[in-house]
Amino acid sequence: MFSDLLDLVLPASCALCHRPDGPLCPGCRAAVEECLHPSPRVALPSPCPPGMPQCWVSGEASGALRAVVTAYKDEQRRDLARPLSAWLAPALGAATGSNAGARRALRGRGLVVVPVPGSPRARRRRGDVPLRPLVTSAAEGLAGRALVADVLAPTRITRDQSALDAAERALNLAGAMVVRERHRRVVEGAVCVVVDDLITTGATLAEASRALRDAGAAEVLAAAIGATRRRLAVDGQTDGPPLERVWRQV
Repeated sequence: MFSDLLDLVLPASCALCHRPDGPLCPGCRAAVEECLHPSPRVALPSPCPPGMPQCWVSGEASGALRAVVTAYKDEQRRDLARPLSAWLAPALGAATGSNAGARRALRGRGLVVVPVPGSPRARRRRGDVPLRPLVTSAAEGLAGRALVADVLAPTRITRDQSALDAAERALNLAGAMVVRERHRRVVEGAVCVVVDDLITTGATLAEASRALRDAGAAEVLAAAIGATRRRLAVDGQTDGPPLERVWRQV
């Protein structure tokens, strides 16, 4: 309530340009929308880590879109939750709508939507788990029964991923997640969708999927707001120089 009253007195600034027109001014919102695809697309990192699930994304993880995600997570701009969840929702909808098992799960026992767990270090620094409300809000648009569940837990401390290459990230995360014992019944035999904000090498999604499959998940899909373009290919195919991966409209 205090925050709402404060916003009436002191208008929020734009998270990117800091002008008094927040959470995103029209110019910065337009810059973000240039990073979004006309419709969600399948993203496959190159090289693709073993066990990487099919992942749908709404846009390219660069420029203004990446800056908005960073502001939301690390600069306490939680007022960006609404636009970010709105950009995540199409990818989540495409991931479930394109898969027969997911559609059946939504009509039956329910689809299990799994946010990628943040590291304990990041949780202490931020004071919360910023991905969770985005996933919860985006899942509300799914047609059917969807359970957003924090079923994954870290098994050990991992290194900061930001300075690691693809091989180092995969090694850093190998065996780093497990399904919580009390949630194994939820996962066993279920169709699960792992959700992250942005993907770069796919190592996080691959490890999360491995943990879910080890716990008996029948199928694992993935969704994210955006993926790094320079590391993307589709169906293992590339077009052009190694750093110029292409998207296939699906």
